[in-house]
Amino acid sequence: MSRVRFWRAIALLGAILAGVVWLAWPEVGPVGLGLALATTAYPLLRAWRGARGTALRAAVIWAVLATGLAIASQILAALEPVASGRPLAGHVAYLAVLATLATLISVLNARTPGGGAWAILMALLVLVFLIPWLEAPGLARRAHGLERLRLDAPWTLFYGLVVLAGVTNYLPTRYGRAGFCLAVGFVAEYLGLTHRPIGLPRGVLLASGFPWALALALWTADRCSRQEPPARSRLEATWLWFRDHWGVVWALRVQERFNRTAEVQGWPVRLGWFGVAPEPGMELATPPEVSEAAESTLRGLLRRFAEPARIDAVTGPCQSPDEVP
Repeated sequence: MSRVRFWRAIALLGAILAGVVWLAWPEVGPVGLGLALATTAYPLLRAWRGARGTALRAAVIWAVLATGLAIASQILAALEPVASGRPLAGHVAYLAVLATLATLISVLNARTPGGGAWAILMALLVLVFLIPWLEAPGLARRAHGLERLRLDAPWTLFYGLVVLAGVTNYLPTRYGRAGFCLAVGFVAEYLGLTHRPIGLPRGVLLASGFPWALALALWTADRCSRQEPPARSRLEATWLWFRDHWGVVWALRVQERFNRTAEVQGWPVRLGWFGVAPEPGMELATPPEVSEAAESTLRGLLRRFAEPARIDAVTGPCQSPDEVP
């Protein structure tokens, strides 16, 4: 095990232990969670570098903002006694939840042009979810602060639909485990916002439940990013990279358009969810000219999502079919 890999494993384990400490001793838990969140600067930096030349950088910016807000919530939680309900920390943690939702939803239009208009829509999404908070009586005072952190119908339905759209977009990809971690955090926030705590004081759940899930999700995503599925061709490497990073919504659309072109051109290949598949009733082996044409077609479909140089960086040396386990 390399030194970098060793420290990544330690950081992931630390995030898990920080959550255990938070559950057992909520008085000191925010200190450990704050430190665990601070270590996520490394996977966020890798995500920023990995998003170069793509339309995903807006999503990374939202993720950085969400992490910063989560760290701020733990600083406030460490300064607020548990008996107070930690209203200030709960408010900032709620903002971290909204920034994370903007991260996931921004991927649904991560293409050019159109990114600028979508960024405005993401800001409006955050503002919409602030309406129940702004309309609630009282300020974030000790007596009334927690009453402002509440979602009632139809806001709970809207929250659930946005979470469902954002999380399920990544569940069938290699980042599915990270998406599951975020789902746990979103559920914890929902329970706190609807006054349904699970064995913890409501204020403690609101202040640190989601930040813990966020730290765990970021380190899990970093681990998943290194587990690239084996590719038998440049076409398959490009497809799997796009599928995992843009998720289900765009992957299914690109897959449908590619397969329609393949059918019209009479190519014996199709894009399946797990890679390149032969046309029903035919062998997978294809003439070189067909492979080149298919690869060119897929690259053309992705031109609004990533620059050609970025796609070239993805399609490095590929394994032969005999080398794929």
